[in-house]
Amino acid sequence: MRRPLCFLCVAFVVAVFIALKLFPLSLEAPANEDSRGIYVGKVYQKEYKYGQLVLYLEQVNQVEEISNLISKKNSKIKILCYTKVDNEPKMGSTVCIEGKVQSFPVANNPGEFDAADYYQVLGLSYRLVNANVLKESRNYSLYHESLYQLRRRLEAVYDRLMSEKYASVMKAIVLGNKAELDTESKLLYQRSGISHILAISGLHISLIGMGLYKLLKRFRMPLALRVIVAIGVMLIYGDMVGMSSSSYRAIFMFVMKLVAEMLGRTYDMLTALAVAAVTLVAEQPLYLENAGFLLSFGAILGVGCVLEAIKIHTDVKRDKRKSEYEYYLKRIGAGICNSLFGSISIFLVQFPIMLYFFYEFPIYSFLLNLLIIPLIGLLMGMGLLCLFVGGIMFGAGGVLLSEGLAFGCRMFLYGMDRLCEFVTDLPFASWIVGKPAVWQMIIFYGVVLLLVSTWRYCKRFEGKLKFPGFTKLLWILAAVLLISKNPANGLQIVMLDVGQGDGIWIETDTGHHYLIDGGSTSKSQLGKYTLIPFLKCMGTDRLEAVFLTHLDADHTSGVYELIESEEAIEIERVVIAAAAIRDEAYEELVDLCLRHEIELVHMEAGDRVTDGDMELAVLHPASDYSTTSRNAYSLVLSLEYRGFRALFTGDVEADGETMLADTLDGEPMYHLYKVAHHGSRNSNSLELLEQVRPQLAVISCAEDNSYGHPHAETLERLSFVGSEVMVTKDYGAIMVKVDKQIIVRGWRDG
Repeated sequence: MRRPLCFLCVAFVVAVFIALKLFPLSLEAPANEDSRGIYVGKVYQKEYKYGQLVLYLEQVNQVEEISNLISKKNSKIKILCYTKVDNEPKMGSTVCIEGKVQSFPVANNPGEFDAADYYQVLGLSYRLVNANVLKESRNYSLYHESLYQLRRRLEAVYDRLMSEKYASVMKAIVLGNKAELDTESKLLYQRSGISHILAISGLHISLIGMGLYKLLKRFRMPLALRVIVAIGVMLIYGDMVGMSSSSYRAIFMFVMKLVAEMLGRTYDMLTALAVAAVTLVAEQPLYLENAGFLLSFGAILGVGCVLEAIKIHTDVKRDKRKSEYEYYLKRIGAGICNSLFGSISIFLVQFPIMLYFFYEFPIYSFLLNLLIIPLIGLLMGMGLLCLFVGGIMFGAGGVLLSEGLAFGCRMFLYGMDRLCEFVTDLPFASWIVGKPAVWQMIIFYGVVLLLVSTWRYCKRFEGKLKFPGFTKLLWILAAVLLISKNPANGLQIVMLDVGQGDGIWIETDTGHHYLIDGGSTSKSQLGKYTLIPFLKCMGTDRLEAVFLTHLDADHTSGVYELIESEEAIEIERVVIAAAAIRDEAYEELVDLCLRHEIELVHMEAGDRVTDGDMELAVLHPASDYSTTSRNAYSLVLSLEYRGFRALFTGDVEADGETMLADTLDGEPMYHLYKVAHHGSRNSNSLELLEQVRPQLAVISCAEDNSYGHPHAETLERLSFVGSEVMVTKDYGAIMVKVDKQIIVRGWRDG
């Protein structure tokens, strides 16, 4: 068997993955949530973020007094502490720290960032906020503290020579400090598909490690000594920048390559990759569910396994009948082709992973990376020289040289930003696919595996059996179309957990999407952190209509963010009640729709929207309905789909409910009822509920809200008419699927 060690490592990783699915890991939760306590732990990492000093502690124990700084050695608990900046403990020191205990936030809606999952991969159990360092031991790690101080001094060079924005980018690219990264730059690189340049990975190791190794070779240093020096420098560099999974993988493979050369053995990239994966997974199995780990290892797997199977060989040889100009022109063309095939091979491994975690793919990232990747080494080289000159050299010459190098870095970053902005402004810049199903990912990788296997089989016949490039392309396109196609299957309704507010998403059997409200007064930036990620996760790149039941902020804030955002989610029209009060909020909406060229539609009782087998009818208010309250003119919408009926009520008030009760007299029972006004006692009258008679009543409100929603009187009335009640603060998003049967589940139920 070829590569026995590689296959053994792969078997181990697969076994761990299966074990994780059968027996999920969990970290110890804080004993006293939201209470202040005193904890003892050892500082193993620290950084500045959002103006706070963030400490990472290990071997953590809660104590009653601050006199004892010795933590129990058997403690494996790690925590995160947000502290004041004025008291910075040293790396490796044991500290006594007081703070408020909090769990990491969990995702309450599909698509939301799950901080609890993210920090669980890092081994962090919980966090302390508003923390104070009470006492610090005298013992600390001189090695790690020296590296930390060195990195801070190097970062100060960028701070001195560049603007805050560009300095933060250079710190991330060269020194691995993404805590201070400019938010605007981070989002721009993510949207354009080049955020991988911010990770310490193989590019850094090739430039620094191999550059140093070759330099020592030119100075005729003995092989064993230059291997030891190069490996030592890279290990120190890895410790300084933070040993992430991508940097660990790159450094580990670098070490194995040099050791193999020193021992006169053959270096096998795939075996080195597999052993690196095993060492990481053995320490933290949850890496197998981490996007950074999977994308980093997937990129090398694509180059190592897929590249040769898909590429068309473009070897260029000198021809005496051709000019030097033609020869170099062909070499440039061959280089571009090889880079493109390299990008495609990486894409074939990373594409399902990207969709699973990020739900979209930047279409032009192939072309953008072809331009940027060859030049990013130049930026890193200038950045490293800038650190060396700016940190060591003195005098006018040193100042001028460091300023010149910093200017070169700034111009490079400026040009890269403009290029990214140009690309993201192009039509179809982002392809929103949604989160693929597991079976789609399995079939996609099955096609890729079949492609590679077929190529290997054909290769055995030494050219007698062909595997045409056109056939390969068809296979790749078929796999991409399969994983990117999410066919509509019945009717889906999701009542989002937006805190104190409302947000309802509907997908019809035709694959069209609608939104009813989308706002909150308890969640800031609802559009950015909840609404947009959710829509992308569900594969929504277009909303046929957004119904705003009324114009209070708890129903509109996220929608306004969505309209203003640069995300590739199109809104065809915004619908409001014809009876809406023409106040300041109304004028703001009119102006917003005009600026973004979105049609504003006024609807009244009796109007209907039909889409496939779904019909959405307006029951309230009539166009001549007069009121001074925004809640009172709330649109009330009745949905019907193949016998299934749902009623969405906004914040309708008593007189509107009376009109509704008269309208619904004798109507069939509703399967789903969105409880009016977040479960307020002044809405959802018994008169209306006896007409609606809902099987399921859903209440949208925030945990511990100041209004006391849902009120006990409303819950009693719902119980009286026999309704099952689900509240978003308890279940997270509440998802209803209607096909051959009605399926209801809460997001927290899994």
